[in-house]
Amino acid sequence: MRMCLTAQGILGAAACWLLVGCGGGEVKVRGHITQGGGQQAQGLTDGKPALGGEGTVATAVKVRASLVGSDGALKRLGEADVESGGGYRLELDATYDRVVIEAVDSKGLTVASALLDSTQPVSGEDTRTAPPINTESSLEAEVFVRMVKDGAAPASVDTVDLRTRLNMEQAAAVRGAPSDDVAAASVKALAAAMRTAQDTRLKAYARVGALVTQAYLFSASLDAAAKLDAALDAGGESSTGAYDAFFAEVREATKEANAQQEQQAEREASVAFRLSVKAKAPSGSGFADASVRSAAALEGRATEASVQALLEAASATEATVAQADAAATALRSALAGATSASVSAQAWANYSTQLTFGGRTSVLGTHLGVTTDTQLTFQDGVNSSIEALLTLNAALGVIAAQAGEASSAFLSDAIVNAFSSYDAAVRIQASTRLDPFGAKAVSGAELLVISAGAFRGE
Repeated sequence: MRMCLTAQGILGAAACWLLVGCGGGEVKVRGHITQGGGQQAQGLTDGKPALGGEGTVATAVKVRASLVGSDGALKRLGEADVESGGGYRLELDATYDRVVIEAVDSKGLTVASALLDSTQPVSGEDTRTAPPINTESSLEAEVFVRMVKDGAAPASVDTVDLRTRLNMEQAAAVRGAPSDDVAAASVKALAAAMRTAQDTRLKAYARVGALVTQAYLFSASLDAAAKLDAALDAGGESSTGAYDAFFAEVREATKEANAQQEQQAEREASVAFRLSVKAKAPSGSGFADASVRSAAALEGRATEASVQALLEAASATEATVAQADAAATALRSALAGATSASVSAQAWANYSTQLTFGGRTSVLGTHLGVTTDTQLTFQDGVNSSIEALLTLNAALGVIAAQAGEASSAFLSDAIVNAFSSYDAAVRIQASTRLDPFGAKAVSGAELLVISAGAFRGE
């Protein structure tokens, strides 16, 4: 069918849908196709993901920009030739959100793709820079389209959040699957996990009183995403620095949620993503471990910001803040270098010890000013949180056993309810038992709540 894309893979859907723009006027989009490591076969059959690799730049002759319809079909917005070196420039008739950009070969087959959150340029510029088209961006686009094909409304998917949960290591693992069928099943598993994570995040925000919607979270992060894409395309700044700036700007733009609410929402979304991926990953796939580590690192960022904000609000001493920052830096470094999920789990266990469970020398102990005389009282408060944590672990264990067959709605509700019970128990018991420490008892209890981070109960 010539009116629609005939490219292969999930992105090669075969039906059209009604095109709706987000505004009038000419919109310019520029970007680059890059190679990446490994070799990906070209001209894949329908339903098999095309994830780039060596030879992509030489193979790609055009790029095509499309919207995704409610059935997962692509409707072409425009196309352009690929320039020497892999660059391209697109001109569209309006501003659109959630655009899929495909790199196609001379036969019209998709060889790689990318997901552009919005074609709206950064303020003061006339051209939107798209993220580099590579193996990672291809997985992001494939997962988005798979989510829609599996029932998610296109506008209900926060593609900025989706892109933060996937990285090059996961993409390389999917591309390296032993067969096309395993690769396709891996994309489907990631799509299910992504939907569960985003559903859980919204319910977790609602539980803690943050009045946010998926549309709000998506819109609030678009400017930051545009700057991130430009930085990644330029390649001059390290990806770590670009992502640091991105997360800081998103946090600043999300006015309807504070740092603690964000941490709790991400904590629960992280658990949902990890449990779903581990339960649904097909036999023979290698992406689950990388996905667990990616989720742990993402949660670490939110946790670090939450602890900083909590200590600042509680007028903690400079020494306490410095101690917390050192623990967070060690966690981030360990997670960045982790080679397995078990290594990431140990990094989180070490962080929890430094934060709350390391006695009076922990961040919590320093914050409360625990002495030899008050150490037993302090330990009593910590033990109360450990009791609640054991209950949470048991609840998450039951949920994990059901994650393979359970729906997104069931998993998200169960996870949010488990953490709701945990948070309430810690706040009541710990704050009461820490009452002798005066005004710091409440913030001390909140540090204990935060200590139930990644990899608890799995």
